[in-house]
Amino acid sequence: MSTPSYIDERLSGVLKCWHIAPGGRPGTLALTGRQYFADGDGVTVLIRVAGDDALASDGGKTAARLADAGVDIWGTTRAAAAWTELLAAFQLHEADGRIVGRRPLKQAEQLASDIASAMLTADGLRWMVAPERESLLIRQFYNFLDATDLRYSKRPTIKLPRGSQVRPTAQVETPARPVIVQAVGGTEAGIEHALSLVQRISRANYDFNQRLVLLKGASQDWPADHLDVLADHSPVGFSTQMNLVQEFLTEDRELPRPLPI
Repeated sequence: MSTPSYIDERLSGVLKCWHIAPGGRPGTLALTGRQYFADGDGVTVLIRVAGDDALASDGGKTAARLADAGVDIWGTTRAAAAWTELLAAFQLHEADGRIVGRRPLKQAEQLASDIASAMLTADGLRWMVAPERESLLIRQFYNFLDATDLRYSKRPTIKLPRGSQVRPTAQVETPARPVIVQAVGGTEAGIEHALSLVQRISRANYDFNQRLVLLKGASQDWPADHLDVLADHSPVGFSTQMNLVQEFLTEDRELPRPLPI
């Protein structure tokens, strides 16, 4: 198959894991893949050739999402400090509100992947800076664990490969493997936070069966689209089916998908 005219052949040979489309400006490509923000919005990376280098950016989308959530990444806030630190961890920087990077053409695919990962990590700042509170569901989950023979840590600090940190509800030491658990009480923001967390946890070498999102109630209490996206990244349990959650933790039994595909 011939290369479309809008794609520089030097890029077409190295961008093997992306869907490529015109980026809106001459020479710019829009790359999409399998990564999504917590609300289901797709991640798009813009990339173009500049001499022997590839230039890539998020087009300002991440900063816009954070601004919409009321997160200040340019002041003297904790979010601003975290924004600077995470971009440095990915060897990227901010220019005019955009996450940007420049690397040799042979590293174009890694550059695009790093931009996408930085977008997902930065999007989590809306929750990372929020005060931590124990909901009724979290207290009930801790009580559930206390009644079992499983050891666990409350709010462990999990370090990600590029230096960022997340603090899920618990890390449970099961007979077969440690499991990172995020409990969500009853808001769509909570389920979006959980999705962002498990997406990032996967980068810290926690396998699919080492993640668990525990939702309050039953599947019909949650938006179907949110459940579908979440189930692609983590097993999902419900507080009305703690017997299944216990079997998942103690016997490594697979949890049923919240909604049939």
